[in-house]
Amino acid sequence: MRTLREQWGAETKFTQSLATDLESLNKINRLLGLPTVVKAVNEMSILGGSIDVVGYTVKGEVIVYEHQDLSGKADQTHVAKTSHYALVLKNKGFKVLGALLLCESIDQIFLDNFDNIRQNYIRRPTQKGECNIHAVKSQWTDNGEYIPELFTDNDIVKGSDTVLDFYKEFVAVYGAEWIIQREETNNNGRAITLWHRLPELDNRYVAYVHNLTNSVNIGLHCVKSVTSRDEEIMQLFCPDSFEYRRAKDRVTIELKLPKDSTHEEWANATEKMKRNIRKYFLTS
Repeated sequence: MRTLREQWGAETKFTQSLATDLESLNKINRLLGLPTVVKAVNEMSILGGSIDVVGYTVKGEVIVYEHQDLSGKADQTHVAKTSHYALVLKNKGFKVLGALLLCESIDQIFLDNFDNIRQNYIRRPTQKGECNIHAVKSQWTDNGEYIPELFTDNDIVKGSDTVLDFYKEFVAVYGAEWIIQREETNNNGRAITLWHRLPELDNRYVAYVHNLTNSVNIGLHCVKSVTSRDEEIMQLFCPDSFEYRRAKDRVTIELKLPKDSTHEEWANATEKMKRNIRKYFLTS
């Protein structure tokens, strides 16, 4: 196996490449039970420095990748930076799923420290993603393929992954900043739905793109303990051309588009609805 120095000659050359090489990032993630990342940023600026690589899942969650310099052996500075970067992103409002130090070798004391920190994550994986900290071995085959490995048999808490199939291209172009929840297929494949959340609203509100047999429906549900106030708010959210509906357990605003409507039309209808919501909060 080849070292970073032998393969790349400079750490920055590799991390720049890694930010565009999602397959290599996801090789690392698969070792650790982390979800797939769909995009990444190199040298994300933060106060006092920058993070080598930050990967984003389809839901907008983040994973930190810090790489040791050409010396290869993890040092105290890079160990500390890995934890620090995860906390910085958490404090900036990101949901952090993990922080990973990539290196060629590491002392046992650092592995033990990572393990101690990780116990907080194992106890509360949905709340303590910044504590999901690991060291991963970087190495390359003679033909340049990146082959990451774990240094130890860590306790892995497998995270949930959001896999997009039908809506993959749509999200990549038009929904990259949306808070994606999941893609769901039902009615024997006759309905394919993209569920997403709007940051202005609480978890009782869920937005969607329904791709049905004869139409594509764009809308928003308010579910769970719907009150008369929720009904009033949803009517105020409702843009022209959208339909307002009240059912037993939910309130809905929805626009039906033709089956042959374009991705751009889906996105424009969603953004129109979101503008009405933002307008409501600005004027209420």
